Amino acid sequence: MRNPLFYWLFYGHFWIALAAMALSWQSTYLYSGSRALTVTHWLTLFATLGVYTSHRTLSYRRARGEPDGRRYRLVARRPVASALVALSSLTVAAALATQFPLMAFWPVVFAVPLTLFYLVPLFPGGPRLRDLPYLKVVWVALAWTLVTDVFATGTITAESVTRFGFTLAVALLFDIRDVALDRRQGVRTLAATAPRWNRRLAIGLLSGCALSSPPTLAVAYLVGAAVGLLTTPRRSEHYYAVWVNGSLLLPPLFLWLD
Repeated sequence: MRNPLFYWLFYGHFWIALAAMALSWQSTYLYSGSRALTVTHWLTLFATLGVYTSHRTLSYRRARGEPDGRRYRLVARRPVASALVALSSLTVAAALATQFPLMAFWPVVFAVPLTLFYLVPLFPGGPRLRDLPYLKVVWVALAWTLVTDVFATGTITAESVTRFGFTLAVALLFDIRDVALDRRQGVRTLAATAPRWNRRLAIGLLSGCALSSPPTLAVAYLVGAAVGLLTTPRRSEHYYAVWVNGSLLLPPLFLWLD
């Protein structure tokens, strides 16, 4: 870890938490026209940071140190710091959550089981949600849609459908990186069994998002499709951490600059 700042930003889940916050802002902006950052967006940031850091730790421990990729180095070499990031982020998220009425959390009620059982068996000795054949990416996209869009606006709109397709496409691209690990753990994915169709589906979804969006967002999704075209199994882990994760920031960034 020659550059700690780089690792904490891109492998410590700050980058992806910022993407979740930005997508939440995008949804409220499209829904209400307000460009302001609110407690909803900050809650999304801290909750995402806490959940993803906790998940990484749990995944590493469950595999008994088997994962050796760069994304596990912070957990392996900085376990206390990683635990503090997760705990403090979840604590801040819980404090922010007290500012909302209980009814506002109905999308979270559906997202929490998806998040929990993604890595925890549904029942003792049973499968995790990610173990179900070819559905791993679906759970990820559904959880992201519920948290970054439905919770942000309090309702389901056309943007919810686009958000699901967008995050599903990014999850499909990430599965290209995870093929070796998924095979070792017996997880069947489209990226492992039909890699060409996996990439085509991801690019097709991004193109579909572009066709169903206004011009500014359409350009952002097409840039995301270009990232997909450049995504191959030969790409380094840095590429996925910086550019594939970064593609989640493209639509809100283009909207903010417009």
